Amino acid sequence: MSVAGLHPAACAQAGPATLRVEGLVATPRTFSAADLAALPRHEQATTDKDGKKHLYRGVALADVLHLAGAPAGKAIHGAVLAEAVLATAADGYRAVFALPEIDADFSPQTILLADQRDGQPLPAPDGPYQLIVPLEKKPARWVRQLTGLRVVSVQ
Repeated sequence: MSVAGLHPAACAQAGPATLRVEGLVATPRTFSAADLAALPRHEQATTDKDGKKHLYRGVALADVLHLAGAPAGKAIHGAVLAEAVLATAADGYRAVFALPEIDADFSPQTILLADQRDGQPLPAPDGPYQLIVPLEKKPARWVRQLTGLRVVSVQ
């Protein structure tokens, strides 16, 4: 393992890969693989769409949003309850998450921004980053090849 637990092959695969966080955040920013590797690591055992069990590893989506200044915790109330995160993939696929379902004060699950599956970097069709939503029955919002997150108002 290398710095902050990021698998060396993941560093090579994710080298120039970035993740942009923008919209209704205090500090829009672009995260590099090194930025993400510096965050606390989490693991999530879950089953993919084909019924295969895997161990995913990465960082909490909430931690990434926090660093960009997205509302969290007690700041999620009133009008902020009508804000959501629009996750976008390299191929244009998009999914929406309400801010409360990402925040630990509201939801029992940790939505994972994964960069590894079963101890290896995500395969090219899925990575370098993929959202893993462990409590969903269907992985339709497991956005693969994630490139951007935008906090938006749905009002």
